[in-house]
Amino acid sequence: MPATTLVCPHCEKTVEIQVSSVTRSRPCPECGQMVMLQMAEKTTKTKRRALLMTQNEPVSTPSPNPAAFQEPQPLPGDVFDRMRMDPEIQQFRRKLVIGAGAVCLIVLLIVVWSLLPTPAKKAETLASKLAKAGDSTSENGGKIVLPPGMSLMQPDEPVPQVNSGNLVFRPPGSEALTTAKAMPTVTGGDLAKLAAAEEVIGKFLETPTWKQRVLLVRDRLRVAPLMSTFYSKNADGPLAFDSIVEATELSPKFSQHVVVFEGGGRRVATVEHSTAGTLVDWEAFVGSGEMGWSDFLELRQAAPTLFRVLVSPAGHFENQFGDPSKLQCYSLRNISEPGAKVVYGYAEKSGPIAKALDYQLQLSEDATVPMILRLKFPPDAPVDFQVWIQQFVQSGWVTP
Repeated sequence: MPATTLVCPHCEKTVEIQVSSVTRSRPCPECGQMVMLQMAEKTTKTKRRALLMTQNEPVSTPSPNPAAFQEPQPLPGDVFDRMRMDPEIQQFRRKLVIGAGAVCLIVLLIVVWSLLPTPAKKAETLASKLAKAGDSTSENGGKIVLPPGMSLMQPDEPVPQVNSGNLVFRPPGSEALTTAKAMPTVTGGDLAKLAAAEEVIGKFLETPTWKQRVLLVRDRLRVAPLMSTFYSKNADGPLAFDSIVEATELSPKFSQHVVVFEGGGRRVATVEHSTAGTLVDWEAFVGSGEMGWSDFLELRQAAPTLFRVLVSPAGHFENQFGDPSKLQCYSLRNISEPGAKVVYGYAEKSGPIAKALDYQLQLSEDATVPMILRLKFPPDAPVDFQVWIQQFVQSGWVTP
């Protein structure tokens, strides 16, 4: 068999190995490691050549000088051809071609999308068609002249007029149906009437005692005992104010005014205009109820009690009122006492009381709405800031 001289890839020494046409591997005479002479891969169909060198005939060719093979020997063939046949380079080349194709496809889609007609182009096309249908356009401003009987927009169907008194609704807490009436037009009001109301409010605030103030309030015979009880627990005397602003006539009978106190506080004063004169609604001004707010909280009154409160939405749930899926929570604030404690009122979520309160809150533009409610504590109430809303009486603090 012919002897082949090659460099062992393991010990890097030049050795002679006996090979044949079917030889695939031989052990190295120096290190004993197997030297792969040829290998074929069926999956990629690529062949890798062993580090073969020129074969030496043992008879005719003398033994080569070992010193001549100590230096690295170049591989046969062109370098570019060997790199081009490298499987890794071929795989990278395929990926590069696929990526370039994807970029070209995206660019092509963008170009096609830009050429598609947009709504503005469709509108221009419609305008051009209409212009052709009308044979010409107006020379003044370039307006399109449509053919007779042609319109860009279809006319709305006529809506039948609804006269006053046709709206029927069921008031909260009542089973009877009521017919709505036309709302009176509210204007700025008679300036002389509003000026007289502001004068009465000024006297009402400047009176030194409640016994003199009661002469300026409406329904004084009923209100006098309430004022006596109220001022026995609260400070009496004149109220220092800065100005009276935002006068509004609510109806021919009532007007509303905003009193600005010294220091920036505000309070709404409602005045009644009647044959008895111009009188102030004291109950609405102080937010009076059937009993003192602090007494109601201290006694935890279980009987329904009427109060004038400011109502706003809330979300406090605990103790007996811990189920938000069944209950609606509201914040209730009373202004009859300085620093009065704010409590949470609850009503059944699907009940008429919650519906009435939510309706009034939706109608108002303010975050809080003045209302008259009947409140009560549950039996054995563990805290003094959670009450049941027993009844919604009305929106606003002025009773008819």
